[in-house]
Amino acid sequence: MHLDVGKLDSCHARYLMVIAASAVFAVGCGGDRSPEPSTVLLSRAPVPPPLPLSRFDVPLDYDLTPVLRTVERAVPRTFGSLDSVKREDGRRSYAYVVTRGRFTGFVRGGEVHLRSTFTYAARGFYKPPLSPTLSAGCGGETSGPRLAVELATPLTLTDEWRLSPRARIVRVAPFSDTDRDKCTVSLINYDITQRVVSAARSAIQEKLPEINRRVSQVKLEDRFSRWWELLNRPIRLTDGVWLLLEPEQLRLGGVSGSGSILTVQAGLDARPRVIASVRQPTVGATVLPPLARGSSAEGFQIYVEGRIGYAAASQQLTERLTGMNITRAGRSVTIQTVVATPSPGGRLRLAVGFTGDASGMLQFTGIPRYDAAKREISVPDLDYEIETDSRLVSAYVWLRTDELRDVFRSRAQLSADPALERGRSLLLAGLNRKLGDVLTLSATVDSVAVRGVYITPEGVLVRALAMGDASVQVRQE
Repeated sequence: MHLDVGKLDSCHARYLMVIAASAVFAVGCGGDRSPEPSTVLLSRAPVPPPLPLSRFDVPLDYDLTPVLRTVERAVPRTFGSLDSVKREDGRRSYAYVVTRGRFTGFVRGGEVHLRSTFTYAARGFYKPPLSPTLSAGCGGETSGPRLAVELATPLTLTDEWRLSPRARIVRVAPFSDTDRDKCTVSLINYDITQRVVSAARSAIQEKLPEINRRVSQVKLEDRFSRWWELLNRPIRLTDGVWLLLEPEQLRLGGVSGSGSILTVQAGLDARPRVIASVRQPTVGATVLPPLARGSSAEGFQIYVEGRIGYAAASQQLTERLTGMNITRAGRSVTIQTVVATPSPGGRLRLAVGFTGDASGMLQFTGIPRYDAAKREISVPDLDYEIETDSRLVSAYVWLRTDELRDVFRSRAQLSADPALERGRSLLLAGLNRKLGDVLTLSATVDSVAVRGVYITPEGVLVRALAMGDASVQVRQE
């Protein structure tokens, strides 16, 4: 019996129509009769197992301006009064009034420092025996000796998203060593400088609890809640494919800064995943959780998927195998086409069309596996399909041999690189973008390791685990 090439082309065309329609059929060819396609059931790829928490570095930048405003309100503009005379001994006394300037802030060594220049006026009094009191002073209403004042506090966040200060005095001293910043009343030989320094230090020390109390009332929850909501929004990778970060927790890390910007190094615990959905996925409640402590695993882990459609798979295999000549028992055939379609049980069906001493189509099935060394998908258990046309095999027994089967096992391979690169590119695009006006995602993908190959109605699905590092930059509002 001879199967002519015309019927082979007709059968091949039927396979391609099946693929284009995204249906799943078992198709056979032989003689003058081609059975009608019959529908079979195929399951989707299994749900991947849960991954450990991923961690995104989240440097939270905080402008110190609100802290400065709070300290401005807590520290009085003036200390003392020229009408309030402080007696030092039986004959000497003094009075002073200090006017402070505005505070400026900067970060050093994980602490917030606040500086200000105080200007003061002072008068000294001396009562000589049997004589009227003598007095002289320094400073005036617009100028006078200066004091350099510096406060510092480590500034962290509480679990309730409030600032937690512990203010201390770093320095209260004359602004310089020049006469401009000394108050020595030569008329009565009385140096008041250190007395004003001590009085100013005592006055500021009394205000530290109030400074701590007011700064601790600076609540950041509303701002962080807006950021949290942005992190919960689905990120569109392409049509029908979405990235969900699914943040769970923010963990507090170290504190650093530059200039007037305080940076809290935080870690975002999340379980990112890529899903397929025609419509934008809905997310649940996005309530900001309490701030956690400690650290979690570095970097992120995300399952990504690449798909090789059956038409593309057929083209790859045909290009690889077309023209191959196989000789057995003095007879030879030449491969013309290879058509890939799904088969039940997670198997891939390869319909191999050939011409030569025999013409027709043989069908093989097997479970695809990923060969990491070759970076290819192979079918190591590929074997003749039971439903292969019995008349074809009966007529050409020499076709159904282990040797022929082994040729296809060794040569029927698909490259997974294009699908993996597509998934990697989509993931990078999703993790390097702006979210709203204040958040910017940045990421690198260090590795992509295949974790499974599955037969689905739409194509050969390659699931891989992408690992890398990511951060969320927060721009000040």
